[in-house]
Amino acid sequence: MKQKLLIYDDNCPLCAWYSNLFVQYGLLQPEERKPFSTIDHDILVKIDFDKAKDEIPYVDTASGNVLYGIDALVAILSAKMPWLPAVTKVKPVNWFLRKLYKLISYNRKVIVAKKCGKGDIDCAPSFNVFYRLLFLVLSLAFNSAMVYPIHRYILSAIPVYTKSFYEVETAHFILVVLNYTLAFTLPAKKAFEYLGQVNMLALETVLLLLPLIPLLAYFSSALWIVCLYFLLLTIFIISEYLRRMNYAGIITCNRWLAAINITSFSGIILYIIS
Repeated sequence: MKQKLLIYDDNCPLCAWYSNLFVQYGLLQPEERKPFSTIDHDILVKIDFDKAKDEIPYVDTASGNVLYGIDALVAILSAKMPWLPAVTKVKPVNWFLRKLYKLISYNRKVIVAKKCGKGDIDCAPSFNVFYRLLFLVLSLAFNSAMVYPIHRYILSAIPVYTKSFYEVETAHFILVVLNYTLAFTLPAKKAFEYLGQVNMLALETVLLLLPLIPLLAYFSSALWIVCLYFLLLTIFIISEYLRRMNYAGIITCNRWLAAINITSFSGIILYIIS
C-alpha cells in the first residue's frame, strides 16, 4: 500500500494544477496524488473531512497520520527544500503563510467558479465571511490601483480616447457602487457569491489587459494587433461573465440583475471611449 497520499479537489483547476506540479517536479509519485472523487472509503475515514474541505490533506496511510494545508505543503516541498521547515517555523512567516493559504482556500471556488459534478464528493470549502471580505477588499484595491496604468499606457494609445484619469476613476467608482448596491438586493450568502464573481471577473480583465502595455510599447505603429487583442479579450470576458453568473445562480434566478449589470458596464465602456 502507498505510504503517503495527497488528496485534492479535482473539481478545482487550481488544486489540480498545483498538485500536478508536485508530480512533474518529482516531489510526489503519480500514485501519491489522488482526487476526492475517486478516493477509497478506507482512506476517507482516516481524515477529518470538514477540515480537509478547507485545507488539502496529506495522509500517511500506514500510520494514519494526516497533515493539512500549509503543513502538508511544507512536508512535500521539504523533499527538495530541506531548509523550508525551519523557515516556516518562524512565527511571522508561519502566520503569513497560514493566512495566505486560508485566503486562497476559502475563496478557491470563487476563483475557479466550478461546481462538483453529480455523484462527486462535495469538497467545496466552508463559507468564511472574514476571508471572503478580505478577498473582496484586496481584489477591489488591486483593480482600483490598476486603473491608472490602464489609462496611462493602454487607453491613451487609442486615437479616439480623450478622458482624463479622474474621469475614468469616477466611472470605475460608479460601477463598483452599482455592483455593491445590486448585491444588497440578494440574500447575504448569494450577495457574497455575486460580489466574489464580479471582483474575480474584474481581476481577470485587468490581468489580461496588462500584456497590452509591452505590446503597445513595441508595436505602437501596428494598432491592428491591439485591436485584435481587444476583440479576443472582449469575447473571452463575455463568455466568462456568463459562466460565472451562471455559477452564482444570477442568470437563472436574477436575470434582471444581470441585465442591469451588462447595461451599466456597456454604458461605462461607451462613456470611456466616447
